[in-house]
Amino acid sequence: MPERPFLLVSQQYLADPGRSAGTVHPVSAYAHVPHGYRGDATSAMLAQFERFAPGTRERVVAATATSTADLERSNPNLVGGDIIGGANTPLRLAMRPRVALDPYRTGVPGVFLCSAATWPGAGAHGMCGHNAARSALRALGREWPPNARAPHVS
Repeated sequence: MPERPFLLVSQQYLADPGRSAGTVHPVSAYAHVPHGYRGDATSAMLAQFERFAPGTRERVVAATATSTADLERSNPNLVGGDIIGGANTPLRLAMRPRVALDPYRTGVPGVFLCSAATWPGAGAHGMCGHNAARSALRALGREWPPNARAPHVS
């Protein structure tokens, strides 16, 4: 376990104040840990919070931890707690989740795949869904943006 793990932190209550209770506001965070890590990363995560936001530890009123094993139990696709769908090998980066001209099509009419399992993969937040939506529009004979092939007129 790294002493200073990478954290992804979000404060959803900023967009939805109903998540707060008075002056108590929820914060969500996850840490990148070694594959299959069975320990509790809470102390390392709090140390990272303290590093960038001193005094955070004293403000925490409750914390919940989810282990890699918990993640895998809740979703068997998250083998070893891996949230990105496996190794980003050069082939997997180019052809996710399988070799196909349109990896977003599932073969079921009207059903498309838009997850980190598709190109460009995990870490490119939103792009998988954007590409899947464009695939769905192509299947309907439409394009995005509209008139994408029309010459630009000023």
